Amino acid sequence: MGRSLQNVTVVNPGYEPHAGKQQQFHDDRYEVFARLISAGTGGGKTEAGFHEAWSWTCENPDCVGYIFEPIYPMLNRILIPLMEMRLGAPLEKCPFVAQFHRTENRIKWRNGATWWLVGLDDPEMAEGPNVDWIWADEFRLVGGSGPSARRKQETAWKVFIRRLRGSRPGNETGLWITTTPDAPGSVLYEKFEDPVKRSPNSKVYRWGIDENPFLSEEYREEVKAAHVPGSGLYNRFILGLFSAVAAGSFAFDPATHVLEELPAQGAIKRVVYGVDWGWSNPACILAIGLDGDDRAYVLEEFYQPRTSLETIIKIAGEMRSRWGSGSFICDRSEPRSIEEMRRAGLNAVPDRSKREEGIRELGGRFQVAGDGRPRIFVHKSCVNFISEAQVYDEAKKEYDHAIDAARYVLMSLRPSGDWFVM
Repeated sequence: MGRSLQNVTVVNPGYEPHAGKQQQFHDDRYEVFARLISAGTGGGKTEAGFHEAWSWTCENPDCVGYIFEPIYPMLNRILIPLMEMRLGAPLEKCPFVAQFHRTENRIKWRNGATWWLVGLDDPEMAEGPNVDWIWADEFRLVGGSGPSARRKQETAWKVFIRRLRGSRPGNETGLWITTTPDAPGSVLYEKFEDPVKRSPNSKVYRWGIDENPFLSEEYREEVKAAHVPGSGLYNRFILGLFSAVAAGSFAFDPATHVLEELPAQGAIKRVVYGVDWGWSNPACILAIGLDGDDRAYVLEEFYQPRTSLETIIKIAGEMRSRWGSGSFICDRSEPRSIEEMRRAGLNAVPDRSKREEGIRELGGRFQVAGDGRPRIFVHKSCVNFISEAQVYDEAKKEYDHAIDAARYVLMSLRPSGDWFVM
């Protein structure tokens, strides 16, 4: 039964649900147990997910909720900045917060409610006491890809259901997921769309990028222009549909190329960074390490739309502090941004390679060499690089931000004049 908002103040500055499916999603708060927002890029999925968590907390003092991102770093890079923007203050200074334990990512609210912010790097570690509600953001990225990803997503779902038994007798319980959809037959598809396997008391709230009236026409057209109409990626990222994507241009195999652990200490001899600018589409920074045989390892990624240059420079500096000094090979389309990076003390260099040659260089590294190993690996935390590598089609200039950052780095390693990186 729905719950009245009388005598409850729900504060989320700057957020107003649009009258379509977004509002329906909130209206079904206590009517539907498992809800899925399946929306395109810029559709307001994460905004709606946060507002739902905040509303639930305002309406249910002393409730306990868990918020999950696919990997732990996304909590600090995406979720917490969004929360602080919407609440109007850092969590440590927010008037609604009684205590924020940053090391534990645990928030105690003044009305007695508790939030835990958790990464699903290892879904089995998400086990714990009973909770009242769970929000999982960008669930399609959990586990990266391939059979391992499916196992992790199935494990995560089972953990969610086991934990949603209420922190106290009589408490309301609910689960919502906000994500760009993946393919028919996936875990998400089976739980929400499959007419035979779908979970009881579940519902999908789907909208495309054009159905969000708060996005400017310029933004919508820019995002759509980066995808080919009728393609699987267009269906997913523009229309919010579960859609199959044809095999990509690369011989990428998660079982071969994805590493569960980072290379052993001392194995990486140098690090080079790739930078692809973005605003409507994601900006991407990759840290790529090279071993003694010049075998490449994608160690870390930053991947986020609507990112200011100041934030990109900050993230780049943090990556350098973790992995060591190295050049930042940047998309040459923004010389002023490159100059700003240099002024900030970063060795920023414009990419001067040809796209076709870079694609061949990257694609060749996925091939297994004579020693039985490929010439490039990627750590499991780099979920967006993994996702792009599986579906990238060189004939279609779309979903290629991490791919571009990687090819900038790899082409910089070839002796080609004054931009060869030593």
